[in-house]
Amino acid sequence: MSSGARRQHLRSLLGLPEAAGDRPPAALARGGPTSGAEPADGPLHAAEASPHTADGVAPRVVDETSIRTAAGDEIPAFLLRPSSDRDTGAGVVLIAGHGRGIDDLVAVDPVDEYHDGLAHKFVSAGFTVLCPEMISFGRRRFPLPEGSAPYADTESSCGVDAVRHLMHGPPLMGARVSDALAAVDALRQLDGVDPQRVAVAGGSGGGAVSLLAAAVDSSISAALVATYFCSFAASLCSIRHCPCNIIPGILPETEMADIAALVAPRPLILEAGERDHIFPIGATRASFVQLAPAWETHGAVPPELVVTDGGHAFRAERSLQALAERLA
Repeated sequence: MSSGARRQHLRSLLGLPEAAGDRPPAALARGGPTSGAEPADGPLHAAEASPHTADGVAPRVVDETSIRTAAGDEIPAFLLRPSSDRDTGAGVVLIAGHGRGIDDLVAVDPVDEYHDGLAHKFVSAGFTVLCPEMISFGRRRFPLPEGSAPYADTESSCGVDAVRHLMHGPPLMGARVSDALAAVDALRQLDGVDPQRVAVAGGSGGGAVSLLAAAVDSSISAALVATYFCSFAASLCSIRHCPCNIIPGILPETEMADIAALVAPRPLILEAGERDHIFPIGATRASFVQLAPAWETHGAVPPELVVTDGGHAFRAERSLQALAERLA
């Protein structure tokens, strides 16, 4: 199957329009998720961050905003801007893994164990960072029946949302990818962001969204995918995972390496933990060696795999440095 046919097939499985240009425009709105204000062109309401975060990275102000789609939907989001002396003009749509959603991306003192002050690391590296809330997490959890005990802080509604989407057709993962693409469109319109240097990044479930988004939309400049890239056979099909990962019909024709190859010739940075118990490193390495030919065909720099000595956690050390270098 050609790359074009594979991309179209993947878009179909996810329930997305056939081409990136077919989706309606999206923009950032001032204020919270229910605001009816005009798209943002200046500072938003700011919430001061704690003075402490991971590895001495100084936290930036976190602005609460939302991404307004042409259909009238509003996706809650956080926006972080770098200081003028660090600003590179590049932007990144940063997707949270399973947990509290975007709150985990900006959490400091203490940091979230998986994300480790992630949004502040990216903004300290010079990126303008937009963090859209994915369906099932944080502010977008499915409403509980009346009289039910409230959700725990880190509890998601993936089980209900995944079934609901599958019963209606396109999978939940497709809706998340669609929202991530809307965030990319919105970030490109933000003053001071170079629309030709907007990447996607995420780890675990956020890594799935980031990899798929970059695969189906060739206009995305680069992708950083952490603790997800492996193989479906060795991970989702062998180890218990959340049903929100299910994409009916993806196998046997399209494995993770086939999806990642669709990012070529654009930069792709992969991070994996040597001791990751749900995405086995052996399968990650085996899938990674299949990727180089897709980039070599274009005479482009092949993907980089950064293996940390940890488990299932997004370190964003060498991997973040590599992304910054590729988008310089």
